[in-house]
Amino acid sequence: MTKKEWLSQPAALSRRITYLTVQLHNLLLEMDAVSSPWGEISFVHGDEAPYVRKLEKIETVKERIRNAEDLYDRLRAQIEETILRLPNENMRLVLLYHYLEGRSFSQIGDILFLNKGSAARCAARGIEELVLPEEPIDVFSEICNESERMYTDTTPLSVVC
Repeated sequence: MTKKEWLSQPAALSRRITYLTVQLHNLLLEMDAVSSPWGEISFVHGDEAPYVRKLEKIETVKERIRNAEDLYDRLRAQIEETILRLPNENMRLVLLYHYLEGRSFSQIGDILFLNKGSAARCAARGIEELVLPEEPIDVFSEICNESERMYTDTTPLSVVC
């Protein structure tokens, strides 16, 4: 994994958390249909009650959200700690603003009274000088490991690795 890939992981993980939250919301909406007294929609799987099956899926998605949020917090802390070791203040600020706050180089330039190009060059120099931790958090492998654990509990929720 390159330094830039490692620094870009919080944004990708944030998108995953948003996706899981939407998935949870949709499952909660489906609970109304499952528990409807008129039985418009049926989610019968074998001998299990549809309501119980949906509850299990909801709990699985909630667990995935908790795991992703924990991973996000650990990753942000590791990235922030690593960036704060850089010797130059502008490098630190540009990398923090860009990778942890998602700001563009134009926005960062406005904040730090630099032009867009200077902010981008500062980021490039900061990435060159950045020293990755001994064990950098790899979101991709963590998510795939979580998927393997989830598949063993027989709750089929798709995660592409």
